[in-house]
Amino acid sequence: MRAFPGRHQAGDEVRLSLILESAQRVVRTVLLATLRIFRPSSTTAFVDPRNPNVPSNPNPVRPRARSGSDMPWIQRSASHRFREVLARVFGIDPRTLAVFRMAIGFLLLLDLAIRATDLGAMYTDTGMFPRLDIARRYPSPWNWSFHFASGEATYQAGLFGLAAILALSLLAGFGTRWATIGSWLMLVSLQHRIPPVLNGGDGMLRMLLFWSMFLPLGRVWSVDAWRSARRGGEPAGALPLEPVVSVASAAILLQMALMYFVSAIYKSNLVWWRGQVIAGTLAHDFYVKPAGEYFLQFPSVLTALTLGVFVLEWLGPVLLFCPTRTLWFRLPIILSLAAMHVAIEILLTVGLFSLVSIAGLSLFLPSGTWQWFRAARDRSSGPEPIATPTTQPPASRWSWAAGVLSSCALVYVLLFNLAGLPGQPLGQAVFLDVGFLRTACGLGQRWNMFDEVPSKDGWYVAWAKLRDGSEVDLLQQGRPVTWSRPEFPAGMFPNHRWRKSFREMAYTDAMGYQVFRAPAAAYLRRRWDALHPGEKQVAEMDLVYCMETKGQAAEGPSFQFIVRERLTQPGTSETRAARGQESSL
Repeated sequence: MRAFPGRHQAGDEVRLSLILESAQRVVRTVLLATLRIFRPSSTTAFVDPRNPNVPSNPNPVRPRARSGSDMPWIQRSASHRFREVLARVFGIDPRTLAVFRMAIGFLLLLDLAIRATDLGAMYTDTGMFPRLDIARRYPSPWNWSFHFASGEATYQAGLFGLAAILALSLLAGFGTRWATIGSWLMLVSLQHRIPPVLNGGDGMLRMLLFWSMFLPLGRVWSVDAWRSARRGGEPAGALPLEPVVSVASAAILLQMALMYFVSAIYKSNLVWWRGQVIAGTLAHDFYVKPAGEYFLQFPSVLTALTLGVFVLEWLGPVLLFCPTRTLWFRLPIILSLAAMHVAIEILLTVGLFSLVSIAGLSLFLPSGTWQWFRAARDRSSGPEPIATPTTQPPASRWSWAAGVLSSCALVYVLLFNLAGLPGQPLGQAVFLDVGFLRTACGLGQRWNMFDEVPSKDGWYVAWAKLRDGSEVDLLQQGRPVTWSRPEFPAGMFPNHRWRKSFREMAYTDAMGYQVFRAPAAAYLRRRWDALHPGEKQVAEMDLVYCMETKGQAAEGPSFQFIVRERLTQPGTSETRAARGQESSL
């Protein structure tokens, strides 16, 4: 160390000056080391903000700060590095948003197509879920729906058609902002019409569409972008490729991470640690597919898969937001989580959950992914004109409003997920019970899927005695009644929404889905009678839930027997009296 030249100070003053200068050098060293951590890549030009006219050098030698006057430059550079980190962690490439937009549009159309097959069965007053029964079960005024205006099939078909037009517009990127808002409104309306048939995939689709309203989904690869280029006279290659960094971009990425992270917290129990959940779920009649039954022969594989899913859901959300080497961390995690969802789709009946989750994971594709595709395409077909990033338009009133709204929504969603964790960290959290946000806007969510092995495993028999004395199963297209377990119980139902509703109706609990047993049985009876005249019409019927259980004789081997639970008995009092004398049930 050096003393100040030309001065002769007392010993104490010299030591003090040396200490101060040493401290100053330590601070400089720490700041410069921090800057090196977040240094740009080798292809990024470094520009000294004090001399912006000096040509940039891709591998600069950073000048050493020698005095306090250099500190503002260090602060400005640190701010620049911080913005770079934010762009890497929470930024979304416009091309990634375009792919996500197309995926969400396709999923909305697929969801509508599946629901349209149940237009009369679920969305009219003559179906399984009349409007009056839904209103009694969900009396909140915030449970709004356009579909409540009429119980006629023609009206419901009109709303389905409107939702399909909006989804097509979103898919093509035509009027993207309004198509996104309209699709979100129609989706919330549709989900509020029949809450008992919803699962985790419906909740995630609703949330992804909500955050999409605040994002520029149509910036590239859309009809809107093509029309904007034609009006502005820009070349076809001039695409705004700067990552979208906003509260909404951070929120939609955090939403996906929250699903995995919160689900991992719910799964932190003894059943998961022992690796028993996947095997137990595959043994459940309402979930398993034929491929899942085959894998029950390999319990050790299922144990390893259970533990692998648990670890992946804990680590994956954290590594997706790694600020350095983002591309190298994200791609393996995205592929691993996508592979997990593909496996779930092959083994279990989970509706659109797997497809929606994969669409949400696509949002994490960084810009480097598209650079790889561009390089591979250039090697095979020759280089194309380089897309030139365009200057972003100035912030509009909508941008400021979107920032405020998405910020408030993000805070609410984070607190809502925190309050719902096991043990209730926020207590009762009455301040979060805001009907407008939780129900009307659809921000309420709970990610406890498969946190334990499903209970009450069994199958249904819609027993019906016809006027000619024959007995048929109305859920098996009128086949003769048999009480033995079907080869594939989940295949009895047309789609996953039927499976979800009938599975929930098997329980008698605080959820209250048992109130829909009688309307469901009445609908099955009306549907049969409408197709079968005279003596083939139903005289009496009952909805029966069957379960296999094991018994043990006093002396001898164990055996299995079937327990039949009678859930409802629609019909007249005479029918019930005759029903009591029936010996076949």
